[in-house]
Amino acid sequence: MIFGDSVRPAETAAATDWLDLSCRGDEWTVGTLVPNQYESLVRVYPPAPCPGDWWSIYRTLFDVVASIGGHHTSSPDRAWFAIWEGHGFGSKSTRRAWRDPPADEAERRERDAERVRLRDEDRRHNSAIRTALAEIPRFDRPGRTYYLLEGPVTAVTGLRHPDGHGWRNPDLFWPDDRGWFVATDVDFWSLYIGGSSGFIAELAESIPTRFEAVDLDLPLEIED
Repeated sequence: MIFGDSVRPAETAAATDWLDLSCRGDEWTVGTLVPNQYESLVRVYPPAPCPGDWWSIYRTLFDVVASIGGHHTSSPDRAWFAIWEGHGFGSKSTRRAWRDPPADEAERRERDAERVRLRDEDRRHNSAIRTALAEIPRFDRPGRTYYLLEGPVTAVTGLRHPDGHGWRNPDLFWPDDRGWFVATDVDFWSLYIGGSSGFIAELAESIPTRFEAVDLDLPLEIED
């Protein structure tokens, strides 16, 4: 599957119908992102910038949520993963730099031919991705349209970027029984999580980054 072998496209987007009624509040607040039905609501901050593999540390946050969340849902084998359509899928552009100018006409022709080959390769690659994406159900939320995938809760750390390079975090993530809900966005890295007090208490003991309780009317903070 284009987003990894641990998930599959949802058959329909019906699993998201509840969000329209459950996510209420002023524009660009936590209440418009996370359903308003949860006992506890927290913000998990992203890892601080570091010289190592920041994405691996970030993925750890999702791994902790999935590991603990699996014990706080009646449906650990069925969860929903929403990925924003605007992440640039199907628009790959390969770039190659040559340090020195071509030495002669033959080398210039060779470089021109390589540029044409790379453009054709990108065109085929992007077309294949767009064709695969067209088969995945989508749904709308304020200012965003998402692809909807399904799989076990633990599949969150197995999601893959469609170009095959690296992990792709979901923007929204919840088990089928709606026992908890995780949300982030292209404009920030923090995770906003709703769930039972027991679930949130366990998360607080294991999350390796800053962690604080928030309210539904808290404005969402843009993070670079």
